[in-house]
Amino acid sequence: MSSQSTTRRALLTLVLWAGFWVLGLVVVAALAWVPVAESLYSGGLGWAGFFSAAGALTVLWALRPRWSFRRQREELEYLSQERFPALHALVDDVARQVGSRVPRRLFLADQATAFISMERRWFGLRREAIVGVGFPMFALLSREELASVLAHEFGHHAGGDLTLGPWVYRTRSAIASAVDTLEDSAFFLDVPFRLYGQVFLRVSGAVSRQQELAADALAARTCGPEATARALHKAHVLAPLWSAYLHHDVIPIIEKSVRIPLLEGFRAFLREKSWRAEIMHDIEEEARRPPSPWDSHPPFEERLRSLGHEGPREGEPLPLKELETGGCIELLGGEAHAEEVFYEQKTRGSLVSLRWGELGEKIILPEIARHLTGGALDPRRTPLSSLPELLREGPGLWDRVRPPGLDILSPEAKRQRARLLLVQWLAAVLVQRGFVAELRPGMHLRLQHEGHFVEPASVVEWLTRGVWTEEQYRAWSSLIEQL
Repeated sequence: MSSQSTTRRALLTLVLWAGFWVLGLVVVAALAWVPVAESLYSGGLGWAGFFSAAGALTVLWALRPRWSFRRQREELEYLSQERFPALHALVDDVARQVGSRVPRRLFLADQATAFISMERRWFGLRREAIVGVGFPMFALLSREELASVLAHEFGHHAGGDLTLGPWVYRTRSAIASAVDTLEDSAFFLDVPFRLYGQVFLRVSGAVSRQQELAADALAARTCGPEATARALHKAHVLAPLWSAYLHHDVIPIIEKSVRIPLLEGFRAFLREKSWRAEIMHDIEEEARRPPSPWDSHPPFEERLRSLGHEGPREGEPLPLKELETGGCIELLGGEAHAEEVFYEQKTRGSLVSLRWGELGEKIILPEIARHLTGGALDPRRTPLSSLPELLREGPGLWDRVRPPGLDILSPEAKRQRARLLLVQWLAAVLVQRGFVAELRPGMHLRLQHEGHFVEPASVVEWLTRGVWTEEQYRAWSSLIEQL
């Protein structure tokens, strides 16, 4: 796409931005005119006038400005130059090479991504660039690859993308808010805004994708196409894996007021051959998502081709070299100090530091014991061989053991809750028989005793799906009782 074409699309995006508000005002004016016309020409209001007036008020309400009261960036912690001089030196050097203004502040994000945006100061009269880099990027990328990522972000600044971007973002948000407010109305008032939004997203998406390719080209000229292509490859492959690890393994542990070694756990996560079903679902869903004309970024393969590279071949191993050797984590003071900074900025309050190998015994099992002891599924009073009978109860088991209070769960939801309780119950019963818990990133809780390993979640699933018959389970439980 030529620069003239990009300019035309950018101008068209601005025209469509203005057109959205004109459309809203036209719809409001047309609806408001109906009761006025009825009063002038019919001498009073009819049902059409009442409904039109209600519709006009509904559209006005849908178009109201949504003021955000989010915490200002000034209040957020940032990576200061005094504390991270090497990182600032790299950022300043890349900014000068690209011809962009040196950013005012650097922020640490929690995803495998980077961003640049403008911060308004002095009542909006002054705008300064701020940059964010995701914590895992420091471990996944070499110094040259991180420099190419920074050059890409500065390319958006140097190319003027940050001027158009806020308009596009605010218009997308306004359209989405209007459609969300109006879609439940009985007047189909959301239809014109929905159709208009599709046109706007298609045009603005095309502009955004071209801006991304231009920023990639600038990064390649500044840091080399090889480093830029490697950074794209690593972020594309490993970002969804990091996201799944963070949300399914790390955050639930942090919510228990515990901190664990982040990168050590991620390396272990990647070494596993498969992961829990919910993690696999998230990763596969992201991989299966087809490109859309509304996407803000071009497909990964197109970005690589624009740099003169091909995409990864089928069966190619994950790009883990830098992750194993530390990448450029020294820019944050090394792995231990980097994780200290992550927890300082992303959590509040004191956390207990534990190793991954300690979580099962010190956190997971005590929590299960507190939940089950003294109840209908007390592991001290329920024999190991009773699992098939408990599973057959299905929703009835949940009704029998659930906490008091209102319960509006569907039968299937009750069945799922009952199975989860039985997984916990089986783990607690095995602990009563001398098994020791082991929790690995991305995997189900596993218990072991004298070389025998058991995953309670797998045992419950095998019985549920018929992989094991009840007779096979009882034979297995008899063997466990004899250990």
